Amino acid sequence: MIKIIAGKYKNLNIPIARNATYRPSTGKFREAVFSILTSGKFVDQQHLQHSMVLDLFSGSGSLGLEALSRGAKFVSFVDINRDYLKTIEQFIKTISAIMDAHVQFLCLNALRLPQSSCGYDIVFIDPPYHNKFTGQSLNSLLAGNWLNDKALIIIELAKTDDLVLPNLYNVQLIIERIYGNNKLLVLQFIKS
Repeated sequence: MIKIIAGKYKNLNIPIARNATYRPSTGKFREAVFSILTSGKFVDQQHLQHSMVLDLFSGSGSLGLEALSRGAKFVSFVDINRDYLKTIEQFIKTISAIMDAHVQFLCLNALRLPQSSCGYDIVFIDPPYHNKFTGQSLNSLLAGNWLNDKALIIIELAKTDDLVLPNLYNVQLIIERIYGNNKLLVLQFIKS
């Protein structure tokens, strides 16, 4: 069972799509991510409050839903599986009709994103483990203008997976941590 950890919708159970093959982020991992976003070097920057958030490879939507619960202004859920997106959408409708104005559901391939009409302040990338999807999706985000200046990109990988950062763009690794079998990377994009 996946629960929203904190904020307006704390303790609500996030439904799992029927026949789901995704691996939702653990509560411990989500707690670590949101602790980083709201403390330490980010405490004065209020990155989460009123931010535009992109939940790429959204699966259960747990990262985007957690962001909404904690005050994000808008969340776009992106997944290639339409059923996963429908499950998130139905859950949000049960929470509050008001939230419909604050979310968007995009059935897209994260490896080949189109040009974006808006930029995002925080992007969660949580692809299936042990593949090259992370680097490809990061390149797709950058090429499609999905990121605002100083956007934070939070990536979940298997502990043994590595990410080669694109060298054509201004993306810097600012935090790397291990939590059990997971690796958390926080990158920042600086427009030149």
